[in-house]
Amino acid sequence: MQQQSTSLATLRLLLQHDLYFFESRMLVDLLGWEKSKVSHLLGRLMEQGWIERIERGKYLVLGVSPEKTLSNSLFIGSFLTTPAYISFWSALHYYGLTEQVPQRVFVATTRQKRSVRFHHQTYQFVRLKPSRFFGYHREQLGDLPIVIANEAKTLLDSLTLPKYAGGMGEVIKALRTALQDREVDQKELIEYAIRMNSTSIIARVGFLLEWLGYSSDGLPLVRNPVSLDPQRKRGGRYIPKWKLYINLPLEEVFVDGVG
Repeated sequence: MQQQSTSLATLRLLLQHDLYFFESRMLVDLLGWEKSKVSHLLGRLMEQGWIERIERGKYLVLGVSPEKTLSNSLFIGSFLTTPAYISFWSALHYYGLTEQVPQRVFVATTRQKRSVRFHHQTYQFVRLKPSRFFGYHREQLGDLPIVIANEAKTLLDSLTLPKYAGGMGEVIKALRTALQDREVDQKELIEYAIRMNSTSIIARVGFLLEWLGYSSDGLPLVRNPVSLDPQRKRGGRYIPKWKLYINLPLEEVFVDGVG
């Protein structure tokens, strides 16, 4: 009976602090207990079905409404490592910039981390340089916090590493949708592209903005040749202004034309 009471009190404490996702060290700090005692408590909480372990030292609160946390993969992905934010294909889908549903949750981080498999969902971590780790915010999804890239940074991350966003063709479609529906701040997109400090990104953004009928004012010209799609061999039509090889059949990206 006492163990059950302790379990319920711990559960209430976690919920009072909005700790639907927590690490064992957080519980040590909250309770002021020894690690061994907290380990026994965690074992009881799992046996009783109040929490579930995602990976070593990291837990998800199930409580009386387990579907609240288990169904929110973007919430889980936001806190599996630090620092981290949801981006690439997952963020494109979240913002309605792609109709394709990703089979994984893509998480940007500055650390090397292996993929995590939890409840039939794979969380894949994409390592970014610390200087490119910006342009994200915290918001609520289903009453739970998520950390996610904004629209501009989502597009730039995807243009940098399109293999994590469904391929360059899918990213170009997302960019057109974002511009047409005014889901992205064009000025912010250009400012972020410059801040990325990448010749490839500047060339891709500059060319694609102009090709889609928008201004590229503010973007500097690049010095070295690059490819539109980093996943394909260099070749195809060459755009002198942006020193860019169009190594992707653009006519196949939009079956309804560009305009």
